[in-house]
Formats: sequence, C-alpha cells, structure tokens
Amino acid sequence: MKKALKILAGVLALTAIAVGGGIAWHWSFIQRMLTYPEDPVTSVDWYTPMATIPGVEGQSIPRAKTQLSPAALEKIERYAQERKTSALLVMHQGQLVLEKYWRGHDRDAYTNSMSLAKTVLSLLIGIAIAEGNIQSEHDPVAQYIPEWANDDRAHITIEDLLTMQSGLRDYEITDDPFSDIVQMYLGTDAKAAALQVPAQTPPGQTFAYTNANSQILGLVLERATGQQFGQYLATKLWQPIGAQEAQLWLDRPDGNAKPFCCLFARSQDWLRVGQLLLKTGKVDQQQLVPASWINKMVTPSGVEPVYGYHVWLKARTQDGPGYKKRATEPFLADDMFYLDGWGQQRVYVMPSHELVVVRVGERPKAWDDAVIPNTLIRDLQSAD
Repeated sequence: MKKALKILAGVLALTAIAVGGGIAWHWSFIQRMLTYPEDPVTSVDWYTPMATIPGVEGQSIPRAKTQLSPAALEKIERYAQERKTSALLVMHQGQLVLEKYWRGHDRDAYTNSMSLAKTVLSLLIGIAIAEGNIQSEHDPVAQYIPEWANDDRAHITIEDLLTMQSGLRDYEITDDPFSDIVQMYLGTDAKAAALQVPAQTPPGQTFAYTNANSQILGLVLERATGQQFGQYLATKLWQPIGAQEAQLWLDRPDGNAKPFCCLFARSQDWLRVGQLLLKTGKVDQQQLVPASWINKMVTPSGVEPVYGYHVWLKARTQDGPGYKKRATEPFLADDMFYLDGWGQQRVYVMPSHELVVVRVGERPKAWDDAVIPNTLIRDLQSAD
C-alpha cells in the first residue's frame, strides 16, 4: 500500500485507542493496512487466515520437446526475468515445453492470483448454470441476493456482473481506506462490504472494472449451490482438472472467501486452467465446462470489446478512458485471450496455436502484453 495509506491507518489506530472497544473488529483491518507487504504476490506467509482447497497429488503435466526455437524461448525468458518474474511456463500442444523460476520461487511455491481468480469464478458460474443451480446468466441478481430487490440494483443481471457492466459504484481507490476495494480486500467482512455498494448508473450502459461485481457473483454462486465457494471450487473444477492443493485467503477465521482475488495456487495449475479454456471446457474426454459457456466467456461484450465474461480478449494498443495501453502492437492470434491479475499475473491462451503461457511475479515497472505471445507466434509461423 502507499505510504499515505499507512499514515492514515496509523491515525485510525490512534482514534480507535481514544474511542475504546466499540470498534474492536477494525483492528485486523488496521493491522493489515499497516503491514501490507511490498511484494504482495509472493509474500504468501503474510496472508491469514487461509482455507485449504483440496487438490489432486501426483498428476504431473507431460513434458516434450517443442518446435519452438531455443532463440524464441530464450528471448521470452530474458524478457520475463528482467521484469520481476517469479515463474514463466509455456505449454504447447498439451505438453510442458518451458518451466523457469526465479527470485526464490520453485514448482511448489504459491503466489497470490490477484484477479486471475475472476476467470475461475466465471468458469464456476458456467458449471452452476449447466447443473441447473442457476437458471441463466440473464437472471436478475436479486433472485439470489434479495438484499438488492428493493432498490436500483434490482435490474442488474448475472451477465451484467460478468461483463463489468452492472453500473455499481466505481470506488476503487487503493489509498483510501474507506473505498470499496480496500474494505473488501483488507476488511473483515467482504460480503457486507460488497452488498452495500450502491448502483451508480443503469446496468448495461458503461464498463467499469470493479471488484464488487465479482464478490457479489461469488455470493450468488454460494446461495445458488448451497456450498461455500472453496468447496464448490474444489469439487467442481480444481480436482477435476488435476490441480494440486491451493489456498483461499479469508476475510476472518471461518469467514468469507474473496472470489475477486486471492486464490493461492502453484504456477503449473494456472497452466491447467489455461488448457481447460483452450480445449473449450474439456479435460481429457470429459466436458467439465460447457463449450457454449466458454464461447460466451470469450465473446466481446456490447459495451467493452476487449472484455468478455471475466476474461480479457485483446491488448490495448492505445490509451483509453480509464486505461493505459497494455501492448505496443495487437496480438498476432485473433483468437487469443488472457487472464489478468494485478502486478501482471498472466495466463495467455492462444487456441489456434495450441499455446498457453503463465507468468507470475511482482509488478514490474513496465510490461508489454504483446512481447511474449507474439514472439512465440512469430517463431511458430517461421517454422511452417
């Protein structure tokens, strides 16, 4: 967190001392603000409490030689290593062809997913619809969240949340302890914080990447299925794709998961998520997520053409309202999409080239989203 946030947290702590025990539940929140790590992706031990997501042990991703040239692989290795990367993995045609670790990281290390978790949440929504727990993404959210039934949020649909077009208040200032994102991320009741976010504009009119959309989606999933987020994740997705044990950061002991972020997993398991998407929802011969849902996930929404159902579809090559450009050139693969987490956590998926790339690490000074995917694609094209 920024220095100003820590100073303000100190003021709040002094105020709490002066006021007395009436706000005792805020102490965890204040402590988190004061001690938030400089390296929030890899400082895993800082995050407590955690809930374990049981996985499957002993299932390794097959390795093979690749037609990708050593020069291309060395180029992307060098690019990643110079930019605070902890792990860079490449899967080609279902085989692991590159696996590099730096900065004290290894194959068994966890990292904070940040917003990579949002795409996992979207996959779970698709499974819940297929199983009949949710009728449709066009359902009003208020059908599952009656707290929204009697105000402007009654017209928001599940699809509006998935496409970040709900119209919920966009109050995502990370150095303001009263903002929605800080309350959900560092606070002790993420559910309550998300439920109180008001509507700001009518749904379906504007795109605003706000984390309350995903936190509410997680609550919809829990109420529709009758299962906690972690339980549903483990049995419906994580174990079926062969992923290893993972962790979820909770807001308090036995409290709420944060589906908008904070799924702590190993780098190889993000390859498994990417491969599931590349194969349009299949694992081996099992259709785990309906192909129709995967296709919806990677279809541009009406308002924002670079975003689908909690997944990014293109790299911005020019600055736009609320966004800085993410790449110096367009992606060479028209069908490419990617999972994006704060600090340039990435899972690039290129179905037409059978490529999945995972990058995890701390936030670099600069990151060009076109470099790694386009380097690999050019190399494959030159080999044809």
